Amino acid sequence: MSEEPWTVKSPLVSVIIPCYNNAVYVKEAIRSALAQSYPHLEVIVVDDGSTDDSPAMIRAFGDQVRCEQQSNQGAPAARNRGLEMAQGEYVKFLDADDVLVDGCIGRQVEQAEALPDDQKAIVFGDAIWVDEAGNELNGYSDLRGRKSGEDPVTHLLHSNPLTSCPLHRREYLQEVGGFDTSLPRSQEHDLHLRLALAGAEFVYEPTPTYYFRQHEGADRISGRSYAEQGLMTHYELIQHHRKLIEAEKGEPLPERVRTALARGLWRHGRAILREGHKVAAEKYFSAARGMSKGNSYVVGSIGYKIIAVTIGPFTSEKITSYVKKLKNRNGK
Repeated sequence: MSEEPWTVKSPLVSVIIPCYNNAVYVKEAIRSALAQSYPHLEVIVVDDGSTDDSPAMIRAFGDQVRCEQQSNQGAPAARNRGLEMAQGEYVKFLDADDVLVDGCIGRQVEQAEALPDDQKAIVFGDAIWVDEAGNELNGYSDLRGRKSGEDPVTHLLHSNPLTSCPLHRREYLQEVGGFDTSLPRSQEHDLHLRLALAGAEFVYEPTPTYYFRQHEGADRISGRSYAEQGLMTHYELIQHHRKLIEAEKGEPLPERVRTALARGLWRHGRAILREGHKVAAEKYFSAARGMSKGNSYVVGSIGYKIIAVTIGPFTSEKITSYVKKLKNRNGK
């Protein structure tokens, strides 16, 4: 990207930051937005009923940010309020405990503006996982571009980005009504699916967009165990997504879509099993088997898949866990 490609005609970008009791991190989040080299942006911070020093931290930025306070309703409702306030052609959502990568707004605007005018599309990039202190972790979002012949909905089911990875067009968000505040979690994945069902294609550009912080904060549920989140929460969400797609398509789901949904069920089933919840895990595995034909829904290494198909996921998980312990013990 050239050093100064932007003119007064460059599109405005609205950075929307919901905040709830994030006094420790919110200043860093706001600074990362204000420090972007892209000049045409507004920063909107919606305080969602914080009881700590977050409001004072936000007000300290003065007229550099647009502030709004509301009673505690959850991050999706705060993002929706920010969307109502936004004036930008583009929207970037950023949680108060995360940090934008330097220059990411400018890069994504260039990528979005380079798309064909007749293509309804949303660009997205990668997240960098960090700990509470901002040190990089091994976790990452397993994202990819759309394969040849793959429809946008199936692609999204296989590669659904985290909240701050996309640069949204405000009109597309308004078209689908923003976030669904009735869902207990993964509201961004639901939003992205509804956007895809409304005809938007998610275009992957393999560049880092933000630092995704892992911690146990009041509004950060991503690091909690499945038991804390609700063992059947992901099961219900995937079934909800299945109904959304069926309602939009008005016909039985294609096998490629069923397989993508089944893979999600199997993946969560494995994670729940590793936490020791066998009964709940079997519900996920059973639903995956019933949703898709063959064995393409089984998620894991080749060795895991062979054992899971022939003997079952419980034995396969035990063997996989044992092999990992041996490797770790031998330093491999």
